[in-house]
Amino acid sequence: MSGSKPGSTYPEGVSHTKILKSRSGSLSAIWSSRDFRLLCSSQILAGLGEWLATMALIALVWERTHSAIVSGIVLAFRIAPAAVLGSVLASLTARFHRKRVLLACTAGRAAVYGVLPLITGIAPVLALALLAEVAAIAYMSARDATLPRLVPEESLPTANAISMGSAYGSMPVGSGLFALMSLFGKANIVLALATAGAMFALATLIVGRINAHSLDASDAERAEQEHVGLRASFAALRAVFRSDPILRRVGIGGTFAATAGGAVITLGLAYVRTTLHAGSGAYSGLLVSFCFGVVTGVVALQRARKILHKLFMVGVGSLGGILVIMALFPSTAIGFFMGFVFGAAFVMTFLGGITILQERLNDSLRSHAFAVAHSGLRVMAVVTGVFAAWVAKMLGDTPHTIGAFHMDGTQIVFAVAGLLPFAAALSMLRPARARI
Repeated sequence: MSGSKPGSTYPEGVSHTKILKSRSGSLSAIWSSRDFRLLCSSQILAGLGEWLATMALIALVWERTHSAIVSGIVLAFRIAPAAVLGSVLASLTARFHRKRVLLACTAGRAAVYGVLPLITGIAPVLALALLAEVAAIAYMSARDATLPRLVPEESLPTANAISMGSAYGSMPVGSGLFALMSLFGKANIVLALATAGAMFALATLIVGRINAHSLDASDAERAEQEHVGLRASFAALRAVFRSDPILRRVGIGGTFAATAGGAVITLGLAYVRTTLHAGSGAYSGLLVSFCFGVVTGVVALQRARKILHKLFMVGVGSLGGILVIMALFPSTAIGFFMGFVFGAAFVMTFLGGITILQERLNDSLRSHAFAVAHSGLRVMAVVTGVFAAWVAKMLGDTPHTIGAFHMDGTQIVFAVAGLLPFAAALSMLRPARARI
């Protein structure tokens, strides 16, 4: 298996003329694909349900512990076991029909969130949440491997942007719905989880309407995957990464970007509550700023496709630089602006990395690559996030004088976690030996 570019085979029933007409990568050309529309429609519902469930889980833990850092740690531990199982999930998503994987993972999360309101005690709730995250990784692996078969290669950045927007664009809507549900008092958690389960159930029905032939590899490619063991598949994947300098940079950059993400996951709420001395309104405002930044990042990604690998590294460096600025200059106004920039940098890093992998890996390696990528980033984020929360707790909320700055534990951790990806991006922003 080699790292040849995908896209030479197209979904059954798609004519060569239609492919040529859609080479422009325009929104109308991409959206004309029925199966792509169905996939994105299902993700809108699933994304809304996922954010509702996440907000409900955070609220539940906060209600039981009244600790922002503990809430962040629990959120990080939700994804830890799923990350460890990434390699096994890679083999499963590569060997099963992708539509079956998408259906099983969507329906599974519908069942989990539908049952959660009936569960008492925090331990079984977190256990079921962990199971839902396992399904999420398998779903994302199959989805990201599928997109190159639904649209031509030149349209991948736009298609990825639409796919990401359908999955993550529901964040502010989900946050708003959860805020409205707060009017029902403590029943808002039960109501949010039940609504999340219903959203996933509807998403499952939509996924069921997708044409399976549009998602899966050819018979020859599937036969090859069935006869290649897990160890051999990862050996081939490692060989491709070693021979491609762009892919190596994506791997290294993504790893360092995860350090910034891990710090934000576990300490974001603590930063708002203890460093900025702000309330839930400020935290919601940061989420909205992030979403506007995501839209800006999508636009930037479309206009700079020829330098995608450089834009990816700029995104990695920006994620780190933003954390350093937030650490040195704590302010709600600056925080809102940094949330906006963080959203744009997130898209450049995450979406840019996905597009690079899709373009430079053939179909037989994509499922494994995306399972490893999604699970590996989670491992790094969890390890960094838990360590960051522990260090911040040890340093405490009392400001420490460092040069001309007075910084509490969260600020110090943000500064250190931000310097790592910033320095890594600077060291790798040199002319590459290969071009995308």
